[in-house]
Amino acid sequence: MALLDIEKLVGTSCRLCPRNCKLNRNIETGLCKTNNKIEIASFNLHFGEEPPISGNYGSGTVFFAGCNMACVFCQNYPISQLKSAYKTIDEYALADIFLELQNRKAHNINLVTPSHFVHLICKSIGIARRKGFNIPVCYNTSSYDKPEIIEYLKDFVDIYLADLKYADNDLSYKYSGISDYFEVATKSILKMQQTKGHLSIKNKIASSGLIIRHLVIPNNIGNSKKVLDWIASNIEHPTVSLMRQYFPAYKAFNYPEIAHKLVNYQWNEILEYTDKLGIDGYFQVA
Repeated sequence: MALLDIEKLVGTSCRLCPRNCKLNRNIETGLCKTNNKIEIASFNLHFGEEPPISGNYGSGTVFFAGCNMACVFCQNYPISQLKSAYKTIDEYALADIFLELQNRKAHNINLVTPSHFVHLICKSIGIARRKGFNIPVCYNTSSYDKPEIIEYLKDFVDIYLADLKYADNDLSYKYSGISDYFEVATKSILKMQQTKGHLSIKNKIASSGLIIRHLVIPNNIGNSKKVLDWIASNIEHPTVSLMRQYFPAYKAFNYPEIAHKLVNYQWNEILEYTDKLGIDGYFQVA
């Protein structure tokens, strides 16, 4: 898929992501809540990612506005859902941001929620590379991406921080407005694994590969176990980031079962299950 082809997926009938909204993002807002121009909320060095991503100097994180999902519990909802603060920039300005973060000694560029701007981000990476950009690019995604887009990204992305939120499509529809999340996300994750392989670490810093993230949601332990089962059965020697950072935000208070933080016994049950499956990775409790 040439860059021109990926641009045509947006064009006058956007089919860039699996939602295939077919809206003309040149003149209207897609289901991702954005038009066909890069919108960012912020960029800076970030020290709260997994240890081989943040390292000592931080991950050069760029937060993109909008999202192609609609999670009711989104902790970044002012950026992703409400778009309360953002600015519109072009590909050259984004390339300059990459270079600035590299000059600030970032270990990588961390693209947060990039799926709906991927065609423009790839242009920016190309511009930055011609100006000396040479640190790894990390694609921080919900994994609701088309596998053919992931295949295309093999020339632009080095590391994947890939969510696997749900193994139950009833839950993905209830909490995120997506009815085919599991099928799409697992196909994309398999493509990430195929194109970039296992996590490679040099001098304690990730240089390439895949980390699969899973946020444990209160009272949905069965879903988490199914997610872990799929990982153990389909990804050889996976690196998993199991996260306890859930807190009720945005519309989560409308759903009593997730309107509170995860309780200890549920987290411990998932830790024990992960150990039983022999899965290695990072277990974040804060």
